[in-house]
Amino acid sequence: MPIHYSPVYFLHYLLKREATQFFTSIAIRYLALGMILIFEPIYLYLYFGKSLSFTLLFFGTIHGLYGILAVYGGKIMAKIGLKHNMLFSNFFFFGYYICLLFLYQSFVLVPFAIILKAFGMTLFWPAFHTDFARFSEKDHRGMEVGKMNIAILAPVIISPIIGGWVLTVFNYPVLFTLVMLVLLASAIPLFLSKEIHEIYTDSYEKAWSRIFKKEDRNTSLAFAFNGMEVAINFYLWPLFMTILAIQYSVMGWITSLSLMFSAIFILYMGKITDTVNRSRLLNIGSFLTSVAWIIKFFVVTPFSVFLSHTLYRICRSAAGIPFQTIFYEKAALKGAEADEFIIYREIILNISRFFLFLFLAGLFFFIPKVNLAFILAAIFSLGFMLLENPPKFRSRLKIR
Repeated sequence: MPIHYSPVYFLHYLLKREATQFFTSIAIRYLALGMILIFEPIYLYLYFGKSLSFTLLFFGTIHGLYGILAVYGGKIMAKIGLKHNMLFSNFFFFGYYICLLFLYQSFVLVPFAIILKAFGMTLFWPAFHTDFARFSEKDHRGMEVGKMNIAILAPVIISPIIGGWVLTVFNYPVLFTLVMLVLLASAIPLFLSKEIHEIYTDSYEKAWSRIFKKEDRNTSLAFAFNGMEVAINFYLWPLFMTILAIQYSVMGWITSLSLMFSAIFILYMGKITDTVNRSRLLNIGSFLTSVAWIIKFFVVTPFSVFLSHTLYRICRSAAGIPFQTIFYEKAALKGAEADEFIIYREIILNISRFFLFLFLAGLFFFIPKVNLAFILAAIFSLGFMLLENPPKFRSRLKIR
């Protein structure tokens, strides 16, 4: 007798494994965010009258507020569970994009947008990292990190093309509406998974005191450097392409093709990270990423932008995969305190971005040259090496 499965049954079967549910939700989420990721800073840049300083203050305030609230993200996560944290975060991001949609109607929506996005990040990122650290296997964590990056990259490869096409044919309101619809769809896999609760014990004072512990100095610096380098790539690189007068559709293709070329390399890096010395891989990748940023400083044409960004994506993968693997390994080794370690990281990442953007906002007020930040990114990239405290640093720093 033939057996007929309903679509709902098949979907439940497909998503019944926890890792599959996690990766599916993340893939759909990044399909949504990938459509707007490089265009969001440009939208705010145009809204603020092409002021680099005001644009960076907007995003810097978001990260600063999240850094302050991160501890409460851990406490909420302990009360309602990881899945509910990630699920509820979508509504705050939804509200954020509604604010952006109507931003030209009233300046009052600017602080509302900042608060909503900061709250969404506070709910999502601590739960995301804690969940991944909990279910990823120790012996294959590098491969799991590679899979997570592919789950992110696979939809992001096509989403910038979609976003650029929507902006070219329609406008920002249509793009924001599409992003919100897909973002809500990313919550579906989370409904099909069991809830997991973590016990978060740090007080606000204790969480912040971890940053200044002598034994954590290298780790804190590595997280800060990583956070600031990522911020320059996410926010300032799209603005640089705008200043070069590159069209939206061309930006989408540049971003998508560079990601496509790096995707295969990411899987390879995930595999060898489990078998090769991670510290050595991290050192090599950090140096190559630094070189890629210096090359970016000199680009002036769309084709050179494409070549330099493709090189950057490949080099950044060589540093990012071992960096993320070491981070999740450190978190997993903390056992019951994994979530405390993750919150400590989130505070550092975002407070460092706040101060970076504050500094750059002042710099660009007098010298509005975006590519000056690329030199800083090249320096920050070398700081990734501190996470594993490589041998050449041990005798000098004597931290561990």
